[in-house]
Amino acid sequence: MKRRHFAAAALVLAAVLSGCGDGRRGPAAEPGVFTPVDPRNAVLWDRQITESGELLRRLVGEFNALHPGMPVKVEHAGGYADIFRKVSASIQAGVLPAMAVSYEPMTSEYVPTGAAVALDPHVQNPDTGFSQAELEDFYPAMLESNRFSGHGGRMYSFPLYKSVLMLYFNRKVLEAAGLDTPPATWEDFLAQCRRIRQKTGKPAHAVNVDCSTVNGLIYSMGGDVFRDGETLYDSPESVAVFELYETLLREGLAYATPPGSYDDNVALAKGEIVFTLRTSSARSDVRLMMREGIDHLGMARIPQKDPARPATVVYGPNVTIFNTTPEQIQTAWAFVKWFTTPEVSARWSAETGYLPVRRSALNQPVLQALWAEWDTAREPFDCLAFARGEPNIAGWQQVRDLVARALSEVLAGTKTGREAAAGLKRDADRALARAAGK
Repeated sequence: MKRRHFAAAALVLAAVLSGCGDGRRGPAAEPGVFTPVDPRNAVLWDRQITESGELLRRLVGEFNALHPGMPVKVEHAGGYADIFRKVSASIQAGVLPAMAVSYEPMTSEYVPTGAAVALDPHVQNPDTGFSQAELEDFYPAMLESNRFSGHGGRMYSFPLYKSVLMLYFNRKVLEAAGLDTPPATWEDFLAQCRRIRQKTGKPAHAVNVDCSTVNGLIYSMGGDVFRDGETLYDSPESVAVFELYETLLREGLAYATPPGSYDDNVALAKGEIVFTLRTSSARSDVRLMMREGIDHLGMARIPQKDPARPATVVYGPNVTIFNTTPEQIQTAWAFVKWFTTPEVSARWSAETGYLPVRRSALNQPVLQALWAEWDTAREPFDCLAFARGEPNIAGWQQVRDLVARALSEVLAGTKTGREAAAGLKRDADRALARAAGK
């Protein structure tokens, strides 16, 4: 039995790594037949490390002290791509944790296997769910992104904490180049990068290749990435984003950092560059790196095509609860509800840079104290008013990889921005068609 399970896990892992896994071949056509990885603990597969990982474990300890039932146990399972591969393999093996952090397109791959629990009955339960007033306290976009139109509009994951794409800048180097404020538009951004290059002889920006960053820039250009069953990566707004990167590379204004590294944050903290585009959750790490102190670290909304109509991307982990045992599911849901209370989510946000999923968390003293100490820290929260989510359809996890590849090709100089956008549109639509069984 074990050999068969391990063989199945190896097969799906190889399929996912090759981009061919469709997430539909698991043994669980019926809910509730998955075996827990740990029958004594409700295991959460997570990605947090260093300070945020330690904080998560402290919070889990507090929950366990308050919760009389089965305890929650955090296990680090790698980054999001690692967790997706691990869950996909575990579905084939028939053994799953109680829950795992997930992006929406990851969850969309789990649903057809029967692995993901539909959360609507838990959300609406009069005893263990949320009241209407509590539901209205959540940011609507965060809840809606966890309802899957391809699966009856049901909620198969729940927002845990979120981030928005932000522009980080080194105030000291910016001022040394004779610039008082960060760029408000993409034209300003390009002009400032050129001035910084002229004054310092160095690139102004280090690029972290990431799909959500590309999507956020497309939103800020006034565009979209998916509509009416097809991607929009060949739109004028998308082409403009890839051509912006092409210009930055050609003029020596930017360079790409190694995949999975945080070299851009390190370079920013050292004053070797001026700008990075990163999630708001990078705030605490970059702040700790700053040699000159936090006064020299700035955060602002990302540049816009039209500042009067701003947009950025909201992303970050939800949690998917898996069909294991009733006790595991009950404990997992109790933890999710506790973690998203205003008090707990505000504590998490203040210490990590992630954003709470409920409006009332912004009134918590811990966040008010953070903003009083460092007003720049308020910037990401103000972006929630115009932040937009990403598609949650089947196949989008593969699209994310294709977007990163297209940007890498531009930064490597092997394709023009227009060529990369056209190729991405073609390949992304094919990936979605395959996922839809067309």
